Amino acid sequence: MELTDDHSIIEAVLKGKKQAYADIVRRYQNKLYGLFRKMGSSEADAQDLTQETLLKAYRKLGAHNPTQSFAGWMYTIAVNLQKDRGRRKDPKSPAQEDTYERETPESKLLQKELRLELDRLLETLPEHYRLVLILRYTNQLSHKEIAGITGMSVRQVNNAVHRAKISLRKTVEAKEGQRYESLGSYNNEKSQS
Repeated sequence: MELTDDHSIIEAVLKGKKQAYADIVRRYQNKLYGLFRKMGSSEADAQDLTQETLLKAYRKLGAHNPTQSFAGWMYTIAVNLQKDRGRRKDPKSPAQEDTYERETPESKLLQKELRLELDRLLETLPEHYRLVLILRYTNQLSHKEIAGITGMSVRQVNNAVHRAKISLRKTVEAKEGQRYESLGSYNNEKSQS
């Protein structure tokens, strides 16, 4: 029997129904794995950190304040574990592949290319900008929840999200300018030949 919300599951686990924690694992394992991958962990490290986060959350379940977001609490554990490990992404490791199925092979390829490009753009950001964007847009957390996870104030989170978007926009505009410049020089070389 799958319970409907995190707090119901936590209550059941704390009352001795330990197998109910499997619902928490199902809800969060892919989200946590995605967070770790986007924050630079290798596949193996992301899997290890996901397991470690879920295990630590289980052990500390009684310490969770039921008036606060369980997801925010879980992501706080995850971020702290990753910081403790000090993991850095191997630039040669492939980005996480898009797991969503589309109707045509062309649309699947386009989605994969867009995801890879977004991952490359995120890698250009400082870690704190990357983290707030991932927590905000991939994990759909509020600015208040992100503030609780990162130790920033809500205002600092607002600023970080805003500045990260500006930085990404500038990076995209610079890349587009470089593409057109290189295309123009290529066309000039061809016309002179």
